[in-house]
Amino acid sequence: MAARCFACAPWPPIFAVSAAGLVLSLAAMGWPLRHPGATLHHAHEQAGTAFLLRDWALMLLAMMPPLVAAPLMHIAVSSLPHRRSRAIAVFASGYATVWLAAGPVLIMVAALLRSLAGGAAFAAAMLIAIVWAISPWQQLALNRCCRLRRIGLFGLDADRDCVTFGLLHGLWCIAACWAWMLLPLTAGAAHVPVMTAAGLIMFRQRLGQPRVPRWRLAMLFSPGARRAGQNLVQR
Repeated sequence: MAARCFACAPWPPIFAVSAAGLVLSLAAMGWPLRHPGATLHHAHEQAGTAFLLRDWALMLLAMMPPLVAAPLMHIAVSSLPHRRSRAIAVFASGYATVWLAAGPVLIMVAALLRSLAGGAAFAAAMLIAIVWAISPWQQLALNRCCRLRRIGLFGLDADRDCVTFGLLHGLWCIAACWAWMLLPLTAGAAHVPVMTAAGLIMFRQRLGQPRVPRWRLAMLFSPGARRAGQNLVQR
């Protein structure tokens, strides 16, 4: 049943975009041919900021499309047919802008972890992610990610609503996912497989229903993905 849900719109094109981002990330990182000691930060120390931001953008392309399925579906059904593509593009531009701006900050945090923890940086990042996942603050952010906004039908009002929705959704998405994004940035030669695993964890969390924010064990792969996927498809 879950497989049939994910075979329906909008999942196939969303998964196709993520797969393209993953392939491009593999090509850009030279994985698995790169020296095992390489990391995203170290590989670009001499290559320049443009290359670093390029790889961060490819990370976002690979990891984020499944996380915005509900907002994209909401925008599609809330917009007039002739404005639908424009509305989605405006939303995506706001969402991507926020995440691109967060990239340098998270990369600096990952570099700080490496400088403080050395070879244990990935373990430290994993501990941070687990603590964040069981905290009420991440649940609060996930709850806010489930909120949908009114989208106007005409002119600049519609564009303003879409870009505002993209910016706000991006901010709450960063609040929910920042700790998981540290994992691939500290994973060294395992950057791409860890990025894939972190993306799956974030996707599983996003399929969950809003809950009362409180400290709880992280049920990252608990039963219920089928029901949550059906609910998302029906939104």
